[in-house]
Amino acid sequence: MKSRIVFYLTMLAASGLIFGSCAKESVEAESFGDIDGIVINSETETGLGTVNITTTPASNAIFTESDGTFTIQNVPTGNYTIQARKKDYSNASVSVSVRDGQTAVAKILMNPVDEDEDSTATTDDFRAEITAWFNDVDGDSTHVDVNYRVTNTSEAADIEEYEVYFEILTVSGTSYFFDVSGETLRAGQSRNGEHRHYIRNEEATDVIINDVWILQ
Repeated sequence: MKSRIVFYLTMLAASGLIFGSCAKESVEAESFGDIDGIVINSETETGLGTVNITTTPASNAIFTESDGTFTIQNVPTGNYTIQARKKDYSNASVSVSVRDGQTAVAKILMNPVDEDEDSTATTDDFRAEITAWFNDVDGDSTHVDVNYRVTNTSEAADIEEYEVYFEILTVSGTSYFFDVSGETLRAGQSRNGEHRHYIRNEEATDVIINDVWILQ
């Protein structure tokens, strides 16, 4: 009789653990809200149509209506930066906070670019940086994983083509080189990338950018 009672108590305890585990594994439902906005010409104070609207973190990429208004629906709650881009205008952005079941409101002012302003990008408008790197060792082979970011800092000029030249420094003193290239980096736009490079059985000590090039 005693052993039977112990058996039942053990089964009840196990059931409690299972139910407790299931409760912990339950995931809260994701919440959503909307973003309503308008883009305005800062000089005429009228709405701007066909403005390219993007967000960070990414959601839907859309264009404004003829009166400058836009709506992005069913956006996961959180903080967003809204970017506005249009030819002949300087890029502009604002930040909003999207809350569950509510509509965040954004008002963006864009400045017209002076027609006499030079619209040609130069290397001074192009910035490249290494955001992270690490050695990935597998037996006698090593790869270096490099994360990088390129940015067009110009307010008006696009970069049609670009190249970035990297150097991997190693413990032995041997250097390994690689380059990455891209196209159409809009004024004010940033782009993240990654590259994986084989360095035999070496160990990298640093990764640097030697030079950059853009089509002018």
